[in-house]
Amino acid sequence: MGKSDINVTQTQQIVMGFISPIIDEIVDRVSERVLAASKKEPKFYTRKEAAEILHVTLPTLARITKDGLLISKRVGSRILYEADAIDEAVKKQVVFKYRRA
Repeated sequence: MGKSDINVTQTQQIVMGFISPIIDEIVDRVSERVLAASKKEPKFYTRKEAAEILHVTLPTLARITKDGLLISKRVGSRILYEADAIDEAVKKQVVFKYRRA
């Protein structure tokens, strides 16, 4: 290793020593803003979107709602499902099988 190689390495270490705290601060601030934005407005899915996410048909989704496994909200003539409830069902891998009436 020559003298210039050592100078380059030392310069890189010095620069990274200054930049690393700045990068960490930026990451923290962006993370806080993203979390705050996602917590402010609850997301809702329509019946069709919820059925697609859960990989079920609309009648099966209606049965799931009737049985109380998912809670729906009525807004005017629309039926909406909270994203958190659907996400929890997907995370828990709840199986919504078709059954004959």
